[in-house]
Amino acid sequence: MLQSFPLLALSLLIYAAFTFLSGGNPQPWYDAPSVNIPMNSGDIWHLTMGHLFIGFSFVMLFVELLRSTRSGRASVMNHGLSVLVFIGALLMFTTVKGYGNSIFFLFVAMTFTDFMVGFIITTATSRRDIAIGRTSE
Repeated sequence: MLQSFPLLALSLLIYAAFTFLSGGNPQPWYDAPSVNIPMNSGDIWHLTMGHLFIGFSFVMLFVELLRSTRSGRASVMNHGLSVLVFIGALLMFTTVKGYGNSIFFLFVAMTFTDFMVGFIITTATSRRDIAIGRTSE
């Protein structure tokens, strides 16, 4: 069950929860300052909640790409659900207030990358497995 759950759906739920909970706030949650990190150069690296969200989503994308190397029913189900996450995120980006911004656009690009790379890797792995099966007969 957990193998078929797309991890970027968790990021989508987090974004939706933050957007819903900050509905009346004039400053979007993703623009809120979060952390200031002094650098050796003397600069200060200012991170916002949106930057942290994108960083978390990149980690989820990395894990998803590692999971896409597996084959089986759970992997196929994961790819199918990843397509639904992409479609849902794209629809939210284009139609729902609070989602039409650069932070969410980058997230939509991650969901597209997830399902496209997942299908490509699964197809390549399946072809390799079929080729190995033919040579062993």
